Amino acid sequence: MSRFALMAVLLFVLNPPEDLDQLARRGSIQENAPVKASVETTINAAPEKVWGLLTDVKNWPTWHPGITKADISGPIQNGTAFTWTSGAEIHSQIALVRPVQELAWTGTAFGAKAIHVWTLQRLTGERTLVKTTESMDGFLLTLFYSSKKLQESDQRWLNDLKAAAER
Repeated sequence: MSRFALMAVLLFVLNPPEDLDQLARRGSIQENAPVKASVETTINAAPEKVWGLLTDVKNWPTWHPGITKADISGPIQNGTAFTWTSGAEIHSQIALVRPVQELAWTGTAFGAKAIHVWTLQRLTGERTLVKTTESMDGFLLTLFYSSKKLQESDQRWLNDLKAAAER
């Protein structure tokens, strides 16, 4: 075993990753992940409309061009699996559903593991504050992906959600 591999194993054993499923079920991201992002915006639409777009997984590609394919195996509830393609095929599982308030899932692709949390807050005048936070972790992830790239990607997703909800 090389020194690098031995160091990686030791780091994993001495500092095991947090249980992503448990974090996601609480609506939390992995705070010590090497890649993290948080963005928010106000959408001029009722939370119910925003929630409807966000939870209609199969139709994500119709309003978010960054996603080319999406499929879900059941209703929006804890434990439901779904896959979606955004440059890579991502295998996800819903971890938290608080209707019209909060949605969280975990996802894996190419050995990277992520938690994505969306929160919706009703504002006056049929407006919604939407915040998304995400963390990603995985072997060598930071060599090809950064918090800045994740922030930009999540901002595009939020901008597309805003445009779709305000139509």
